[in-house]
Amino acid sequence: MGIDVRDATIADSEQVARLVTVLGYATSTAQMGKRLESILADDDYATLVALDSGQIVGFIGTRIGSLYESDGRYGQIMALAVATDHQRRGIGRMLLHAAESALMARGVLVFVVTSGQQRSDAHAFYEKSGYTFTGRRYKKSVRAPL
Repeated sequence: MGIDVRDATIADSEQVARLVTVLGYATSTAQMGKRLESILADDDYATLVALDSGQIVGFIGTRIGSLYESDGRYGQIMALAVATDHQRRGIGRMLLHAAESALMARGVLVFVVTSGQQRSDAHAFYEKSGYTFTGRRYKKSVRAPL
């Protein structure tokens, strides 16, 4: 297929911002640069990009956390996106497997992912990849103190 997967860098900000925007979260290059600066400095996070002829066509972001309900740590898929013109070519699966392998190498044996209720294609993708629907996610946003 000719797709390469590597760790993301700050230099990838523009192309990752484009993919995050495809997910429905309008993001500028400057915003993504600041986000990646923080994320890449945190050892609990990992970001991989998929390249086709040097162009980033997908990315996956993960983080590791401790479990409350049992011993050990979990790996959470924070974001996964593939460029519209590269979807259904196995790139998402390639990124997911690479991320899972990296998480397992760090001792993670439980993977979790949240996906918007409207993303039925993503739900089918995760179920085909061995993930089981176990509940809901709720979100509350508050204003930052002045």
